[in-house]
Amino acid sequence: MKLSKALLLLSIALLPAVALADMTDQQIIKYVSEASAKGTSQAEMVQYLLSQGVSPQRLQQLKEKFKSSQSGSKGTSATTDRRRTNNGEGRAASATTTKTNGRLMGTSAKSGKFDETSADYLSMQDALTGLVPDSTNQSMLLPLEPEKPKIFGHEMFNNENISFEPNMNIATPANYVLGAGDVVFIDIYGASQLTIEGTISPDGCIVIEDFGPLQLGGLTVEEANRRARQKLSSCYADSKIKLTVGQTRTIQVNVMGEVQVPGTYTLSAFATVFHALYYAGGVSEIGSLRSAKLFRDNKLVADVDVYDYILNGQLSGDIRLQDNDVLVVAPYSVMVNIAGKAKRPMLYEMKPGESIGKALEYAGGFAADAYQKSMRLVRTSGGMQVFNISPDNMNDFTVADGDSLFIDSVLMRYENMVELKGAVFRPGMYQLNEQTRTVRQLLAYADGLTETAFTSRAVLQRMRKDRQMEVIPLNLESIVSGKAADVTLQNEDVIFVPDTKEQKENQTLTIRGEVFEPGIYQFAHNTSIEDLVLQAGGLKESASANKVSIARRDRAGRIKTFTIDLNHNLSADAKSSFILEPNDEVLVKRIEGYAEKQTVTIMGEVNFQGDFSLPHEKTRISELIQMAGGLTESAAENGVFVLRQMDDEELRLRRNRLDDGRYLNSYNLIVRSSQMQGVTKLPITDSLLVVRDTREDIYKVAVDVRKVQKNPGCPDDLVLRDGDIIVVEKEKNTVYLTGTVPYKGAVPYVKGKTLKYYLRQGGIRPTNRNLKMSYTISQNGQAMSYRRWRKVEPGSEVYLRETTSEMSTAQKITIFTSVASTFATAAAVVIAVLK
Repeated sequence: MKLSKALLLLSIALLPAVALADMTDQQIIKYVSEASAKGTSQAEMVQYLLSQGVSPQRLQQLKEKFKSSQSGSKGTSATTDRRRTNNGEGRAASATTTKTNGRLMGTSAKSGKFDETSADYLSMQDALTGLVPDSTNQSMLLPLEPEKPKIFGHEMFNNENISFEPNMNIATPANYVLGAGDVVFIDIYGASQLTIEGTISPDGCIVIEDFGPLQLGGLTVEEANRRARQKLSSCYADSKIKLTVGQTRTIQVNVMGEVQVPGTYTLSAFATVFHALYYAGGVSEIGSLRSAKLFRDNKLVADVDVYDYILNGQLSGDIRLQDNDVLVVAPYSVMVNIAGKAKRPMLYEMKPGESIGKALEYAGGFAADAYQKSMRLVRTSGGMQVFNISPDNMNDFTVADGDSLFIDSVLMRYENMVELKGAVFRPGMYQLNEQTRTVRQLLAYADGLTETAFTSRAVLQRMRKDRQMEVIPLNLESIVSGKAADVTLQNEDVIFVPDTKEQKENQTLTIRGEVFEPGIYQFAHNTSIEDLVLQAGGLKESASANKVSIARRDRAGRIKTFTIDLNHNLSADAKSSFILEPNDEVLVKRIEGYAEKQTVTIMGEVNFQGDFSLPHEKTRISELIQMAGGLTESAAENGVFVLRQMDDEELRLRRNRLDDGRYLNSYNLIVRSSQMQGVTKLPITDSLLVVRDTREDIYKVAVDVRKVQKNPGCPDDLVLRDGDIIVVEKEKNTVYLTGTVPYKGAVPYVKGKTLKYYLRQGGIRPTNRNLKMSYTISQNGQAMSYRRWRKVEPGSEVYLRETTSEMSTAQKITIFTSVASTFATAAAVVIAVLK
């Protein structure tokens, strides 16, 4: 159906073009289907099909073929296709006169409002395209107007979602009048078997072979059956004869007056008055749905009231049209606006003499919250007037054109309501009646007060006659017990009963300091300070039990402080019986001079590996080596380093510097691998390697153990932190060559040799230039530039960078990443052992 409509729209919009016939029928149907699904506009589809040489005639033929293949069949014989199709050309397509309704809008062609391919439209569209973006074209084409009330019934015939099409699959009515263009079938069966098919000619005849013409035009189907049997029975004795109608003819109907697109329409012979209104785009704003006059042979044959169909489902006015019928839609006589609290507030067309009650019936009656006792009717004909309409007189009050009926809503005021809030078992609104007339009765009806209700004073809020609120205090305890007089309630009274539980929920106890879970706790009566400490997880080892202070505010707002002693076991028989009061604040202080235990780990070439507790906060690495029994004989003096976890400030500084590329060439290496279990090398620019890791909080500090042992307490003697890992590597007897030397790898260490010697081992002739471009990296990760007197130590790495005029950032990074290549594996082993 959608594809059929799309083809119909395109056939209307297409202009004559040269039929190049480059596209097959299947290609056209496929394109229209896909373009419609994608939301392609009609204008774009037209332009494309024209460019492919598809003519309007070709597309019209394809549309008819498609509709024929999709429609059902009435009945067929072995030799003849008797399927009936709608020969009408479609809504607005067959109008001999076409006009717009004064506005440009992108609606489908079946509304008949304009031709999208007209020169005026295209020039307007081109002008707008040059001035504004495409997304605003539509808003420019449709100027903003204040929304007007809708006219009831008009949407029936100009709504794209509603379709009026003749039913072509019904049996041909017996009173159907045959005419030129009708296809008839005469079935002869019995003694003879024959089917005669013929199309009624303009003079009303069909020609039967071996018989001659048979006059059928102007006869009803019933009359034509009798005539066929009468004329043919002499030729076909002992046979039965039946005439049926196959494809019906088209008729031309003139739709005039107040319709959207008046003109002459070619419709199916089964079309009715409603179909004609639909194809004409519906009535105009001033068109009448109550009086559509049908003229036939210059005589009035019907005056159709569409409201009978819309509101009552009556089809008596939906008369079948005949050729050359004229349908005239007159302007409306009376239009009434129903506004406010009606079920369907709209504009309604009324017949002269109808009442306001009838108009309200058309509007569906009153809405649920309508004030029905009195309505206002404003009349503008003959001067402005206002009338009061009630249910008593609305059926006698005759409407006039331009009347507006306003239906107000009920006032948002209760007439019999009292309300309970607060500490009652069933709070809410209640009907004010004989069972809830007083405070005592209402409380009983609500199942009474809760256990936490504050009964000494409740609040009754009462609305006075001047709509001002006043408050009346209530002693509920006295009222319920009968000691005080009961209070009579009035409409809209609200009683609020305070809840002591809500007040107590604001009472808290606060504990801070050396407990495991400091914070704010709910107050409970008879809570001792030991109870609160236990709720807070107990005392820490660092807690000073004999200096626990309590801050309390008295009724005058002054702060009082108490200091008590606690025993660490917090036993129930403790001498302390200090009971806390609401909003007390408890502070558990730290023991003076208390220091947290700090533990470090030393491993590698020391006599006693393992964890050590630091004796004081300033313990240095020289002291730890002594605690570990000193270095072994195989320890590398240049192979000692510390793995340290960053604190918060170091992490922040590191991240800031990594964001700034200027610091990349000078920042300390961070050994990072997946949980330090292995090293991942990722290539970066200049084919350099950088050691990366998910751990961002571990870094390495190189230690010159010779200076430390020679001069304990010197700047090189590192002060240890909690969690430090000290690694002492074994001395190596090789030197590793890397960088741009021809021969990379390990070579034997020769004592006393300088950088020149090892460059020669790598295939490089030492010169002042390449010596300046060389670096030595010790086992502990310390990098040193070339000095003539500086000897290369065992286990070191000799690195020669490219001899370019300027060292790139990536090359500078490589100096430090080579350290990672040397020590990442060792660091991973260290962490793995600790785990």
